[in-house]
Amino acid sequence: MAIEFKRPWLGIAIPIFLIAFIGYGAHYFILANYMHFNSQVWFECSLSMIWLSYFLAIKTEPGEPPRNFRSQKWQWKQFCNKCNNFKPERTHHCKKCQKCVLVMDHHCPWTMNCVGYRNYPHFLRFLFWIIATTAFLGFQLAERIGYLWRNRNDRLFIGKTEIASLVILTPLNGFVLLTISILFLRCVKNQIFKGMTQIESWEMDRIENLFENRRLIPQLVENLKELHSDANLNDTDCRRLLSSKRVRFDDIVNFPYDINPWINAKTYLNSINYWLLPWGCPDGPGTIFQKNDIALYEPNAPLVDKLLSLPWPPDGGRQRSEIIENSLNDVEISTQGGEHVIRKRWIDPRVTMPRSEWYNDWGENLSDFGVDTDAETGQT
Repeated sequence: MAIEFKRPWLGIAIPIFLIAFIGYGAHYFILANYMHFNSQVWFECSLSMIWLSYFLAIKTEPGEPPRNFRSQKWQWKQFCNKCNNFKPERTHHCKKCQKCVLVMDHHCPWTMNCVGYRNYPHFLRFLFWIIATTAFLGFQLAERIGYLWRNRNDRLFIGKTEIASLVILTPLNGFVLLTISILFLRCVKNQIFKGMTQIESWEMDRIENLFENRRLIPQLVENLKELHSDANLNDTDCRRLLSSKRVRFDDIVNFPYDINPWINAKTYLNSINYWLLPWGCPDGPGTIFQKNDIALYEPNAPLVDKLLSLPWPPDGGRQRSEIIENSLNDVEISTQGGEHVIRKRWIDPRVTMPRSEWYNDWGENLSDFGVDTDAETGQT
């Protein structure tokens, strides 16, 4: 679940305190007593990169859609009733920033800013420099503790302040390293290896939940007919697909922005020579994105291939009530003791929820990522 402060400024005050307390406290009370000067300079430079990347993550705008934007053909037309403007693909309206954000990942309470297309590299560099600095510091603290333990019987002059600092800062530094590493790995896994924002990863969970409860395929077929009126769908193929139990999720759902890790990284971070530069940011407009080959619509393709070409999200963010009503009476037939047993299939209660209320296995809904659900009017 997302963290939300009654006083939003605490989201910035806490990281500032931790960076200063751990970084400068460790340097002044511990590292300065024994570390080589060059290593101290490296540590301070790394600490400065944390400050710089954090400042840029806070101050850099995530990116807004241009006024009078018009969607491309064969894309969902998403209208924001708060900004009174059409939204580009992957864009959402933030309830905290009160504006539409390009490629919105989430609203971060620790920066009091949305993480979006323009400032995502600063956010990721902020995490990277925290990991690099705390990992280096953790190694030095562990080495210092080991040295003191090995020479515990010798007459070494060790101040009480250094001992107290080691006791306090070592576990605190380890906690920061662990938590930020988990967040960094989650970001790399989603954006680099899957090409997804956190919101899109949540969306994929929702789509998969509909599929597992046999509520997705009817919606996809309806959307295909609506989006491509000239699709010339074969009724026999539609009925066969709707009744098939061998269809896999990957056979009918494609995330169009996942190409390969290298292209995904360039989409979010620009080319590799910009990754660690403090000012590095994407060079695209943030309103149109390269898509994989599977997302290409071909009129003469088989039905499943046409479904794979649907824009994201493939269900259009809608749940048609008539489809739900026709599906609620689903039954499953099994054989027990040589007899056929007919029983009503268990239905996940979330499948009847609107998209604005649906939550994943972590209990997260769209609002937890900062999305203004009142502005999410669905796709047309």
